[in-house]
Amino acid sequence: MQRTFPRERGAVPERKVAYEPGEARAWRGRAVVIDLFRFSNTVCALLESGRRDVRVYADPSLAVAAARASKADLFSEMDLPGVEKYDNSPVTALSGSDPAKAAVIVTNSGSKAVMACPSAAEILIGCFANAAALSAHCAASPMSTLFVPACLYYDRAHAEDFSCARFLAGEMSYGDAVAEIHSSGRPLDFLAGRPGGRRDLEMSLSKDLFTGVPSASHRGIFAPVFPAAAGGEK
Repeated sequence: MQRTFPRERGAVPERKVAYEPGEARAWRGRAVVIDLFRFSNTVCALLESGRRDVRVYADPSLAVAAARASKADLFSEMDLPGVEKYDNSPVTALSGSDPAKAAVIVTNSGSKAVMACPSAAEILIGCFANAAALSAHCAASPMSTLFVPACLYYDRAHAEDFSCARFLAGEMSYGDAVAEIHSSGRPLDFLAGRPGGRRDLEMSLSKDLFTGVPSASHRGIFAPVFPAAAGGEK
C-alpha cells in the first residue's frame, strides 16, 4: 500500500536538533535518527547490499528470539552470551554477510532511538554517508524535522551524534562537524574499544557513500526498515 506523507505549506518547516529524550517521543513531524558510529551506517549498508528484510529492535531478548525464529542474521555490538551474531559493523553489513538473508539489528543507542519516536509521521536514519540522499528526500517532501542524536538514549558523551545531527540540520559544515568529532577524542575511544574497527570508523566519518535513506515504521515491538521512496511515498 502506498502512503503519502503530508506536505507542509506556507511557513518554512522547522528543523531542529533534539537535546532531551522526551522531545522525540512527542514529535509528530519527521524524525531523523543519528547514531554515527556504526548503527546508522550499518543499517544504510544492509539496504545498500540488497537486504530486503531488515528489522530494528530495542530489546535484545526480543531481537535474539526474532532472529532465531526467522533464521535471520543478527547484528549487534552488545554482549549476548551464547548468541551467534555479527558485530554492529557497516563494513561487514555491506560486504561480509549474506544479503539474501533477513537481518535483525539491536544496539545500545541507535535502535532505542528509532523506537523512541512512536508519534513521528516519518522516521529516517541518517549519517554523513547518506547526507546527500537524505537532503534530497527531505527537500522532495518538506516537513518539520527533528534530528535525534541516538546518544540521548545511552551515553550523552558520545558527542559525534550531536555533531552529525547539527550538520544534517544545516547548523554547521561537514568539515567543522568532523573536526569537532576529532577534537572530542571519540574516534580514539572507538578504536581503543575496537582495535579492528578502523574501516568502520572511516566509513562513519565519510560523506555521501550511500545512495539510499533507511525509513523505519513502528510495528509494536520492532520497526521494519526499507528504502525511503522519493517524495515521501512508500
